[in-house]
Amino acid sequence: MRSESPIALKEVQLRLAVPQHVLIHLCEKRVVEPDFAETAGRGKRREFSERNLCEFGVALALRRFELPVLTTGVVIRVLRGFARTVGRSLPKLEFPRSLGEGRLGLELLLYEGDQLVLVGSGPSFNRPLLLGARIGAALRGIDAAPRVTKLPHCPRTSKPGCR
Repeated sequence: MRSESPIALKEVQLRLAVPQHVLIHLCEKRVVEPDFAETAGRGKRREFSERNLCEFGVALALRRFELPVLTTGVVIRVLRGFARTVGRSLPKLEFPRSLGEGRLGLELLLYEGDQLVLVGSGPSFNRPLLLGARIGAALRGIDAAPRVTKLPHCPRTSKPGCR
C-alpha cells in the first residue's frame, strides 16, 4: 500500500463543501475516527486519510436520508470491516481509491431491518463479494462493532449475486 499524507480538516471541508462544524460533529460522535491524529487538547488538530474522506462522504450521504447518527456510525464501521476484508482478499485493490477509479463498485442492501449486506463487484472480482453484518445490537447501542462476515449468497436467495 502506498504511503499517504495526512489531510487537514480544512482540506476535507473544501473537498466536500460542508462546514467544519458538521465534520467535527461526525468525529465527536465517533462516526469517523481520524486515521492519522485525533485532537487531544488545544493546538492539536485532526488529520485524516483518504479512507476517512470516503467515510465522511458516505456519512454525509446517509445523513441526507435523515438517518440517526448512531445508524450512520454503524454503517461506517461495517464499511471499514468491508475494506479490511477486501484488502485481505484482493491486496492490489486499494480501498477507497478503487471506488473513484471504477475498479470497485459497491451496493449497500438492508434485509429485514437487521442484516446489512455490502456487495462488491468489479473487474478484479470473479463473482460479487458479499459481506454481511447483523446490526441490530449495534443500533440498540449494545455492540459497537458488528462483525463482518463473508456470505455465500444474499439473504433469502441461493444465488451468488443479489439481483
